[in-house]
This record gives sequence, structure tokens and C-alpha cells, in this order.
Amino acid sequence: MYFKKSILSLLVFFCLFQQIHAKSAFQIYGDIFQFLPLAAATYTLVKKDYEGLGQLAIGSGSTLAITYASKLTFSAIGRTHPNAASISKRPDSGSFDGFPSGHTASAFSAAGFMQHRYGWKWGVPTTVLATLVGISRVVAKRHTITQVISGAILGYGLSYIVSSKYIDKNTNIQIDIDTKKLDNGVEDKQVSLLISHSF
Repeated sequence: MYFKKSILSLLVFFCLFQQIHAKSAFQIYGDIFQFLPLAAATYTLVKKDYEGLGQLAIGSGSTLAITYASKLTFSAIGRTHPNAASISKRPDSGSFDGFPSGHTASAFSAAGFMQHRYGWKWGVPTTVLATLVGISRVVAKRHTITQVISGAILGYGLSYIVSSKYIDKNTNIQIDIDTKKLDNGVEDKQVSLLISHSF
């Protein structure tokens, strides 16, 4: 039994190695980093931001549903009316399931979420990583620039719209404005800012 498992493992390894070896490192990057929403989900779990996790799931799930509905629609149209589905034609194979880029849409759904939920400090790096996914799809000749840009707009826009700003519930910010009338009739205004954080 152990021998059979070893042989099977070796066969699987060599099959995967052939697949990986045939791809460039940049193409492999795009294949891996399409899963940026999983990294974003991990971050929300670390922060115990369950509301954000739900928003990420809705944004990424909706993005993927629209992406694959579009791909199926264009594939069906492309079989009977190729000219009508030319925007969805892949550069490498000629199949009509290229619009929009699913890898790019997925990666940008994480970028849109991270930007809106946690701000530019997380949004900009995630957007750079997602942009590289899109570029990798064009370099690998799996998508046209139009297909990649459309996937980016869809993923980023949809996730940005369904998410909201994160407010740390452990941090309390209070602004107090105190006005006193002095004996000479002049108003004395004092502004105080109190920031507290519970660990």
C-alpha cells in the first residue's frame, strides 16, 4: 500500500512539475495571487473583524459570480456569432471565455475591499499586487488589456461599494469643546481630545 501511494505521489508531482515548469515565474505569480481575497480574509480574521469578513465574502463572491456569468454568456454567443463576442476572445487559444479576466477580478476584489475597509496603508500594497496579477495575464497572453482592465474595474468597484470603513471598537475618540464666559464678557473656548484604547 505504501508503495502504491509513493508511486501515485511521484506521478502527481511529475504532472504538476511539468505544468509548473511550462509556465514562467510571472505566470505562476498570477495564478497564485489571484487568491488575494484569502489573504484579505486572513487579515480580517486576525483583526477579529467579522463584519469585514462578511463584506469581503459578498464583494468577492459577487465579483466571481458576475465574472463567470459573463464568461459563460460570451462563450455561448461566440459559438454562433463569433464577431459579436470578439471582446471575449482569448489571445492564446481563441476561445471566447476571456472577458473579463477572472484572475484579475479576483485579485482586485481584495484590493477594493482593503482600500475601502482599512485605508491606503493596506489598499495601495494590495492594489500593486493585484495590478501585477493583471499584467501577468497579459504577458502570458491569456487575456487582452481590455479584458484585464474590465476585470480590475469589476473586482475593485464591486468590493469597494459593498464594504465600509473599519472602526476599531477598542478605540474610543472623544472631542470635548468647553465654553466659559469670563467676568469681562469674553468667551473662553477650550478644546480637548481624548483617545483611549483598550487592549
